[in-house]
Amino acid sequence: TLGLDRADTLALLTEIGGDTAGALSFGVPSERSQWAYAPLTEFYRIDDPQKALERHFADLQDRPFLAGAEGVRLSLAGGQEKSALAVLDAKGDPVLRLPQEGDVLAIPLGGAPSTIILKPDNSILPGIVENETYCLRLAQAVGINTAEVSILPAGARRAICVLRYDRRISRSNQLQRLHQEDFAQANGVPPARKYERGTLPGPDLATLLATSRHLPPKDAISLLDQFIFNILVANTDAHAKNYSLLIHIGGEVRLAPLYDVSCALPWPRVVQHFAQNIAGKKRRPGDVDARHWDAIARASNLRPADVRKRVQELVDGFVAQRVEVTEAVAVLAGDASGYVEQAAELIEGNALRIGGRLRSPRA
Repeated sequence: TLGLDRADTLALLTEIGGDTAGALSFGVPSERSQWAYAPLTEFYRIDDPQKALERHFADLQDRPFLAGAEGVRLSLAGGQEKSALAVLDAKGDPVLRLPQEGDVLAIPLGGAPSTIILKPDNSILPGIVENETYCLRLAQAVGINTAEVSILPAGARRAICVLRYDRRISRSNQLQRLHQEDFAQANGVPPARKYERGTLPGPDLATLLATSRHLPPKDAISLLDQFIFNILVANTDAHAKNYSLLIHIGGEVRLAPLYDVSCALPWPRVVQHFAQNIAGKKRRPGDVDARHWDAIARASNLRPADVRKRVQELVDGFVAQRVEVTEAVAVLAGDASGYVEQAAELIEGNALRIGGRLRSPRA
């Protein structure tokens, strides 16, 4: 796409390193006076906003992150197709919120920050949009700090829309970036080693939980909640880069909200073992029992009884919130082919199985 050697890291960063995760940028520093935003309807010369967004997703398949487009320098981690855009209000100013009626989606230019991340549907993972949205809305409903998420229609397609939590509005009403470090970065591990198992193994469960040493005590407990939640919903791809530290202006380090969560159970061809070993072995979601929670408790320097109690509280929360969250997400999705209901049923079934084993360890 760019006519560059894929091994030429500096040249690649020159093209796509202007809006990376967190506060980092690579290249000549941009000036606020150079920031601009191109509405998708103008960029693609398509009047219908949904059709323009659909065209944008098609464009991403040919040139990821719009690499090579004049003034566009975006970069996002992860293997799933995605885009970083900005939400503009009726006056054309960027706003830090999920899109509302009358807002405009725009491409950041000249080093301007994005405000949302969009992940379009994927034919290889049917229902991924509804699945991930349900997971994050469920986490929010049971009291876990979670990235704000919605579903956007895009012509014949749809996408998960995630509000960027690594952004803030300053006292002078200016949009600013915040620095984020995922747990691989925080532990000095390159991206290729984000999974525990492999030729070059990455961080194990104890290492990831020990990363809480950088956090206030309340956030350390919240980190445990994130681990428990990912196990209960069968998010088998919760690797080291799916947990992050957020470094606020002034140096305060906090746990980033939960993000990038989906239940693997609807897709049997997706890896069905968790990204980290539990009690020394790779485990499937249905394998986890009381003994394994005790091992997680020891790795967290917590009382096993307290961890089991928290697991049960979250399981109970899943059951209590299922109907309300299902209905809310189904409205967003247009109730596409029952994907929301499928995710809800599989997640609750997995959580109840795990909850039922809290007092009966298996071999």
